[in-house]
Amino acid sequence: MQNYSASSNNGHIEQLSFESLLGDTNDQISPNTQVNQITTKANRETFPIHLVSDFERFMDYIEQHKIHLTNTNEYISKKHLPAIKDRMSIKTENATSYSQQQNYPYIHFFFHIALSGNLIMKAGKFKKLHLVVTERWNTFQKLTDTEKYFFLLETFWTNANWEMLLDKQHTGIHYILPDIVENLLDKKSDFCLQLDKETLVANLIFDWNYFLLYFEWFGLWICEKDQVKIDYFKKKNSYFAKSLTLTDFGINMLPILMKSRNLLIWNIPLRQEYGEVNPIPGSTLPEENDGLIKTKDQRPQPFHQAFATLFSKSDLNKSLPRMEQNFTNGVHTFKVAFDDIAWRKIVLSAKHTMDDLHKVIIRAFQFDDDHLYSFFMDGRKWSKSCIVSPDDRSGKPNAAETMIGSVGLYCGQRFLYLYDYGDEWKFTVIVDDIQETASDPTTPYIAEAVGYGPDQYFLIDDK
Repeated sequence: MQNYSASSNNGHIEQLSFESLLGDTNDQISPNTQVNQITTKANRETFPIHLVSDFERFMDYIEQHKIHLTNTNEYISKKHLPAIKDRMSIKTENATSYSQQQNYPYIHFFFHIALSGNLIMKAGKFKKLHLVVTERWNTFQKLTDTEKYFFLLETFWTNANWEMLLDKQHTGIHYILPDIVENLLDKKSDFCLQLDKETLVANLIFDWNYFLLYFEWFGLWICEKDQVKIDYFKKKNSYFAKSLTLTDFGINMLPILMKSRNLLIWNIPLRQEYGEVNPIPGSTLPEENDGLIKTKDQRPQPFHQAFATLFSKSDLNKSLPRMEQNFTNGVHTFKVAFDDIAWRKIVLSAKHTMDDLHKVIIRAFQFDDDHLYSFFMDGRKWSKSCIVSPDDRSGKPNAAETMIGSVGLYCGQRFLYLYDYGDEWKFTVIVDDIQETASDPTTPYIAEAVGYGPDQYFLIDDK
């Protein structure tokens, strides 16, 4: 495509422009318009701009409808999925009226990006959740198309949990990706990786599935679909590629992304996996893995700044402010629910610990405090994003050493409290309010109690 490369003949860098990506297809589509599927290679090279347009259509639908979430995975209910799909430029093949969100990879991708970027959040009662659009969505809409793209890329790269995107407990993508990119950037191979001939590489990315397409949707490479392999394995939600070919855009973007935005330093879930509670993307890694925040005072530059030389300042100048904070002072009110009819409101100061929160929950529901527990901050049982009991030897952040104000909580946030690793009592914890100017309570207390909690030790009659 013309005007797509950042390298000119005289060695200077030419600035990229999203408008140039549209070429002859410069037809802006209304968010309400149904669109045809993109199929040609030329159109697939324009994915950066189409990604932004499709995401806006996705968000527009969420804003206009009350989207109820499923009970099990808390995903978009299936009745909305066909209508959202019709708005997208990428259609899901073989989807039926019974297909769940996971069967719509493009929508599934946008759902996780919107949640991770805090453009939408879950609201409602216990198991009757629905999606609401946050104020950040209004701020997002004021960005340029280029800035919108980089916010989506930043959210995917720094905030999104790649294991959740793949619905896996473990993934080594972050370890393998640098080698894949290095092979792709080899000019001798014409920036193409023939996976059907590279058996070792193909085996390494065997379970990447639609993750291969995520990079295509960001406009970084193009996948050649391997239908024979897909038909052979017949795995649900599986995707295989014969080859990966870098776009001109990817040739310019990926070296910066891999070098200046190293995943191990910039991805929050990865840093949490190694023991940090509220890591700042791009900040210096802690010297010791003891669960405490030990980042430098100097904040890293904004994510998009590394790519500023590729674009004009009028196209790429800002992004949405990041959500993390070093420490949030004030009074924190939590709503802790066992179910719809049994919940407690609990009040603590920012300087109380997560272990203090545990103790008052146990007291509020009249449980004995004689078992291990964990707070799973992404709401997923046994995920790596957790703060654990002082007696838990897993190496995760210690609740007794983690102050509530250091966790980076925000109003409306939901997470899981699991007590007793054997019986697995589960409670949903919602950050109900944070008053930064209020006087701190010296002792945690129960502000409100509704309904009877469960019996920790119940007896079954022998008959």
